[in-house]
Amino acid sequence: MKNFLLQLSSLSIVSLGLYHLIGMTGSPYYFSWHPLIAGFFFVVTMFFHKGLENSLIRGNQPFIRYYMGATAVKLMLILLFVIIIALTNKTIAMNFTLCTFFYYLFFSSFEVWISMKQFGKK
Repeated sequence: MKNFLLQLSSLSIVSLGLYHLIGMTGSPYYFSWHPLIAGFFFVVTMFFHKGLENSLIRGNQPFIRYYMGATAVKLMLILLFVIIIALTNKTIAMNFTLCTFFYYLFFSSFEVWISMKQFGKK
């Protein structure tokens, strides 16, 4: 878990830097509160990974069920949150949605990569 947290922290710093570079280009879609979204995805990914480790102890089928179920629930909750923000605050809707999508892609890709690397042989 210690190695995972180090890799997750590195990913967070890199993704924050990349998104900040996008903002420095003068993009009209830059969302200034992006560190909060990155922090949210950091925490969600950390708990997701801990759940994966715990489900693997119980066997392959519980691991697969947890992975699929947790991924679906995470996607639906994030989508619901984006829709609520988009409907209630139209001025930041596009910027917030694109920022959330950026971090969702980064952190989801990392989750798949680390899961295949760590749990793929078990």
